[in-house]
Amino acid sequence: MYNEPDGILSLDPAQASYRSALWTTSHLFNGLVELDSALHIAPCIARSWSVDESGKRWTFRLRTDVQFHPDACFGSRRTRLVTAHDVKYSLERILDARTKSTGLWAFRTTIVGADAFHQATRAGTSGSVEGITVVNDSVISIQLTQPFAPFLAVLTMPYGSIIPREAIEAYGAEYGRHPVGTGPFMFGTWNQDRELTLSRNPQYFKFDASGRRLPYLDKVRISFLRDPKSEFLEFTKGAFDMISSVDESFTPSVFDPQGRLRPPYNRFRVLRTAANTIEYYGILMDTTLPAGRTSPLATSKALRQALNHAIDRHRIVTYLLSGRGIPAYHGVLPPTMPGFNDSIRGYRYDPERARRLLAEAGYPNGRGLPKLLLQLGNSQRTASIAEAVQAQLKEVGIDVELRQVDFPQHLSMVRAGELALWRTSWIGDYPDPENFMALFISSTIAPKGPNTTRINRRDLDSLYDAALSPTLDEAARRNLYSRMERIVIEEAPWVFLYYHVVLRVFQPHVKGLTLDGSDRLILERVSKSNREIVSQ
Repeated sequence: MYNEPDGILSLDPAQASYRSALWTTSHLFNGLVELDSALHIAPCIARSWSVDESGKRWTFRLRTDVQFHPDACFGSRRTRLVTAHDVKYSLERILDARTKSTGLWAFRTTIVGADAFHQATRAGTSGSVEGITVVNDSVISIQLTQPFAPFLAVLTMPYGSIIPREAIEAYGAEYGRHPVGTGPFMFGTWNQDRELTLSRNPQYFKFDASGRRLPYLDKVRISFLRDPKSEFLEFTKGAFDMISSVDESFTPSVFDPQGRLRPPYNRFRVLRTAANTIEYYGILMDTTLPAGRTSPLATSKALRQALNHAIDRHRIVTYLLSGRGIPAYHGVLPPTMPGFNDSIRGYRYDPERARRLLAEAGYPNGRGLPKLLLQLGNSQRTASIAEAVQAQLKEVGIDVELRQVDFPQHLSMVRAGELALWRTSWIGDYPDPENFMALFISSTIAPKGPNTTRINRRDLDSLYDAALSPTLDEAARRNLYSRMERIVIEEAPWVFLYYHVVLRVFQPHVKGLTLDGSDRLILERVSKSNREIVSQ
């Protein structure tokens, strides 16, 4: 059906930290819970759950009809039902130092005893995680270190996938090349760097509204054509049923400024939506660091607000991104993120207000303001946007010098607090506002966490902590996060740019394809005339 130009290194969900692996493991595995089409938490292997009054103990009641994919690792039985013991084993495997999972962070400080278990496995000893208790074959209890309402959202990541112990014992380090899960599709064949095939799971536990067992497709084929230009050309010839990006060199001829397909490409279909990603320029707020002590941005809120009002986001999105972005007019949360509040007003292009704020900051028409240094990684797209921003700021009297460095060096300097102004973005790990608002609390100040601006306000910490309680209803949680957003917008530790747009361009015979802000590829309900989606 589709092509993965970046390739896949492993099909082990414990290592699924990049998009191509996220997509493929979603076809092969299930977790206790999942996301519905609106990114709300829905039952999956767990049919129900509850949390006690402390907000720390979660209890999950499992379905009793979920089977693992048939595989030789189960011996003559070929398969078996999933039990609570598999849930415990799967979570402990993520925490086991020997697994070297990229998802260790998701549970290490969240579950009682998780860090101690990890340290023990590093030392070569065995044991179990104190906070994970099997009550019986269909009930499991998980004790958290503190109330954490987004716990269910964390479990929807690949690191929450349920796998069988037998497969790990049978295949060991090769499990990533011979995965066994419970998902709608089963592992077929894998010719490294050429093609991966998946086949329909005939015992999948989900059915559609008419009682038909999912999935509809008999087979999925994934190719690994590396050249994005060739990928697009092959798609236009019908070799692929779907692509998720269009090479920059083709973009102006394929899309108009509003992101619509131009003729002759309008014979295809396109889905577009805001991604759970925001692009911004970070501003160092810590005046104890050398970069903060010498930067006027760290001490002047009016100056930070002036930068935000001087940028014409609409022009950038329309003419530089061809509609593949949405101006960040509302603040921190992207429009598709649960908890997004369209009543929150961020920064609009207002050069006159920018000039008034400049004067309020003590720099009328920019007089006396030293040249600002904006650092970014070595990307042509981010450089083009930065050049446009540089010109727009110049119009109100703000001079900016641009500097590009290799991205690993750039990221290291950002986390070390060596920059006063830098380009970056935040991609939501899971669809909960907490994952974005954690960038503004004192406990996550870099390098310990993702708060690279080092903003430090007690009111933000207090609101964030209050919103962690799972005993709050969603409306109350969202209200707390909205209050945080308004404080962040007022304080302006970011120069807000735009929310990314994800897209699917696909052949007209493909039915049931969906798209959401998490950029998932869900194929359970996708169909085409011959029930097979093929990539050559």
